[in-house]
Amino acid sequence: MGEWGKGWVATLCASMALSGCYGGLGQDDADGADDAGEHGDDGAAPEPFCADGAAPGVTPRLVRLTHRQYDNTIRDVFGVQPRLSSQFIGDVAIGGYTNNAEALAVSDRLARDYRRAAERMGEMVLDDATIRARIVSCDSAADPQGCARTVITELGRRLWRRPLTEGELTRLVGVFEGAGGLYEGSDAFAQGLALVVEGMLQSPKFLYRSELEPIPDGATVVRLDGFSVAARLAFALWNSVPDDELLAAAEAGELDTATGVAEHARRMLDDPRARDVVEDFHAQWLQLDHWGEIMRDPAHYPELGADVAAVMREDMLRFVDDAVFGKGGTYTDLMTSTAAFVDADLAMIYGIDHPGAADGLVRVELDPDERAGLLTRAGFLAANAYWNETSPIHRGTFVQRRILCATVPDPPGDADLDLPPPSGELVTTRQRVEAHTSPTACRGCHSMLNPPGFAFEGYDAIGRVRTHDNGELVDTAASLTVGGETVEFVDGVDLAHQLATHSVAQRCYLTQWFRYANARLEQPVDACTLDGLDEYLAGESYDVRELLVALTQTGTFRFRTRAQGE
Repeated sequence: MGEWGKGWVATLCASMALSGCYGGLGQDDADGADDAGEHGDDGAAPEPFCADGAAPGVTPRLVRLTHRQYDNTIRDVFGVQPRLSSQFIGDVAIGGYTNNAEALAVSDRLARDYRRAAERMGEMVLDDATIRARIVSCDSAADPQGCARTVITELGRRLWRRPLTEGELTRLVGVFEGAGGLYEGSDAFAQGLALVVEGMLQSPKFLYRSELEPIPDGATVVRLDGFSVAARLAFALWNSVPDDELLAAAEAGELDTATGVAEHARRMLDDPRARDVVEDFHAQWLQLDHWGEIMRDPAHYPELGADVAAVMREDMLRFVDDAVFGKGGTYTDLMTSTAAFVDADLAMIYGIDHPGAADGLVRVELDPDERAGLLTRAGFLAANAYWNETSPIHRGTFVQRRILCATVPDPPGDADLDLPPPSGELVTTRQRVEAHTSPTACRGCHSMLNPPGFAFEGYDAIGRVRTHDNGELVDTAASLTVGGETVEFVDGVDLAHQLATHSVAQRCYLTQWFRYANARLEQPVDACTLDGLDEYLAGESYDVRELLVALTQTGTFRFRTRAQGE
């Protein structure tokens, strides 16, 4: 498209940003806050607000789509997966997750990335008849103008996640009519459609999930409009836009109650798109983005070939999917299942015979005396190790920060991170770590970090089971304090099983999901919401799918709290 066309789209985006995102929405009166202290509408879920009447924590009113959500939306609306976000400047993680609203700003660079992506999508609409057939549900030859209004109405409803106002529709029809001659080739209808797509994809109404419902004077909270709830549901459970069924439910008022929200949440979790969110959450929680950097000294670990790290990552992702959707689906399954997905190289690392010549990874069961859940995956153990030896400190830090949600400061800038070399009585890695971290200044943190790290000394730097380290028997027994009580364990499998049922670890898993699903860190006022969820989920065996449904039943999810200065 020429510069004139680019200017047209820029003007469209600016005018739509200033015109307001919703027409006639957010009209709940004080009734929206009246059920703040009630139990869930059907009495079967945690209280939407705390029993003391406190409002939930403040959630940002404007949340930019993550790059993953952008790509998934293109897939679900247009039926193609061009991975446009691969050219975007990366999303930044806060609290471990790249969907935190505080980090989701639009820089000058990202704005240019968005423009190029929208132009690329416009070109695809022009060039690909299959895409046009997917989004055009009327006869454009018989009634070009009428068909254009129909297509724009339907496309706007999906991309902007709500019905268009009449003013928005009129402006977009004007964009459609002004596209003639902006593109080479193709007919006028396809050109108009391409320009409309460019404009819609650059609009703040697409790029941001907006919740602009006004809070009545004197009130603290307001119940979210059905379309806002639909968007929250879709991005929380699918990382994508609402489908037609969810938008219809919003329009029919089905999402105005906790019961209606729960029914649709369960439907959505049965959809294959829910697997994307489960994968994305666990990939970020488990810090799988670091696994591509796994490299080892080939003189010591020739088994770790160039492709093994990628297989380790796929093993973890398939393990999570199997635990959540294929087995019992509980937190305990994640922490204790012995399933693995291997090729010949990974099977060798796990110490088993490859089950056959099947193409791709094969599901196997590992020895329960050697493996239990996430923390004994070869990938986790290898990702938290050094070039030529294990790292109990890295493994222990992960357990404390990501599994137990403990606050562990980074080491001071002048800290000596190099362990003493093996010599004399300091033979094993454990002995060297204990000696290196024995000074008083180190003990405070390392009394937390070392013990869980020592539990996994029965695995080498690429995750193989071992009994000796530098010729001496490994010692994997230790104890640590969790929630004020002492947890004693003999090895990594024992520790994994104890953490699988420990209330602190379960609460941490819930907290991690709360951060991810709400695109923000928890606030002090959220404590009683988390308390209610924790109590409810304990009675549900900490089922992961039930956890996701329960999150949608909270006041944090269904209501909006007045922000400071609003």
